[in-house]
Amino acid sequence: MKPYLLSCFSLVATGLRANLMSGSRGYDANLPGAETFNGLTVAPLVIEGVVDSDGIKKTFNGTIQEIDIQIRNLNPDFSWEHFQSMTRRQDKPLRKRRTEKVLCHVQNLPPASRVAIEKNRDWLNSLATGLSVDAQRCTKFSCIENAAVWFCNDNLWWIQQNSITLADHIDDILGELDCSISGNDNLIQGQAFDGDDYNIIVNADQCP
Repeated sequence: MKPYLLSCFSLVATGLRANLMSGSRGYDANLPGAETFNGLTVAPLVIEGVVDSDGIKKTFNGTIQEIDIQIRNLNPDFSWEHFQSMTRRQDKPLRKRRTEKVLCHVQNLPPASRVAIEKNRDWLNSLATGLSVDAQRCTKFSCIENAAVWFCNDNLWWIQQNSITLADHIDDILGELDCSISGNDNLIQGQAFDGDDYNIIVNADQCP
């Protein structure tokens, strides 16, 4: 796949109604009864862009892993590496560990496997691109082996952060001894807060 085909590729989270893949949730964030998490309305991760040689912009919904499958179903030769090389140059200054604090065992959320959380972290490090979430929304943007990672935005405006920085926040949760279950270091649950009014939460959840 030629790199220029990725030039208009973008990742956003939106509160608009979306038809998600099997296993994802399809609520309208503007309707009563919309799904909530961490006190905020849940919005799916959405990618819009040209991903193959037909030059047509397409929209994909779900976790980043679901979206990756959707794209590869259309273009088996798709590689994040081309997109990765561009975003790393643009977002390199964002690769700073900015966690202000980590809370453990929040909201009675179930703990997830340490190994599965590490796989989420490694996936985000390899992706190395910007991820966005709408104002006052939470997005479950990564989920591997029933370990989910949420990106929650408390701001009144949408924000974008590099996936590498988000992976760093996951690392901070993994490194906090209190976030493991007593007597079992292989089960982790926690929440990392950033100074820009967003936070990352890891917990057990059903993955597609």
